[in-house]
Amino acid sequence: CDFLSGPADEGTKMRYMEALCQEIMGKSSKYAEYKVTSIFFGGGTPTAVDAKALCRVLSLVKERFDIQSEAEITIEMNPGTVTKESLSVYKNAGIKRVSLGLQSTNDAELNRRGRIHTYEQFLETYTWAREAGFENVNVDVMSGLPGQTIEQYEDTLKKLVELHVEHISAYSLIIEEGTPFFKQYEEDQLDLPDEETERQMYYRTEQVL
Repeated sequence: CDFLSGPADEGTKMRYMEALCQEIMGKSSKYAEYKVTSIFFGGGTPTAVDAKALCRVLSLVKERFDIQSEAEITIEMNPGTVTKESLSVYKNAGIKRVSLGLQSTNDAELNRRGRIHTYEQFLETYTWAREAGFENVNVDVMSGLPGQTIEQYEDTLKKLVELHVEHISAYSLIIEEGTPFFKQYEEDQLDLPDEETERQMYYRTEQVL
């Protein structure tokens, strides 16, 4: 991922959330005529912030904007950054949809990507989300990963189909400048699938799903 990120202690996170609330209060009046049909907590990993602090932001948005009753309210999360308790907090606050950054069901592929979770941790998080009452779940997966075969990618897709998730977002890996992957790519240290293999992964995505 080439999105801006950096280390932050809890105090820094809370100051950021407070600044966000101040900005909402200061500027929301300019958008009084807007009908809000979608709210998306993305990034990034918004679940790295205390759940109650994040839900305070949502509460303020609801207070200051005209939120439609059918509005879809989504939060992105990675396995390993939520608990059963925090998922209940999100659900009770009115979040309706969760988006899980799985990427792959193959632990070796996850490890090569530097992900902090395993497939088992994803399954645990997915189970917690269902138990919390979430009926709309998206899962992100990626093709064209280093060392990935068509068979391994198909296995990821088929396992998600068996889980009956409501939505699957399938992305092809793009090597972005300034990332660790780009440095490895320049040094010819990435075992990327060739163009024809990646093309077949794209076709198999359509066929399997």
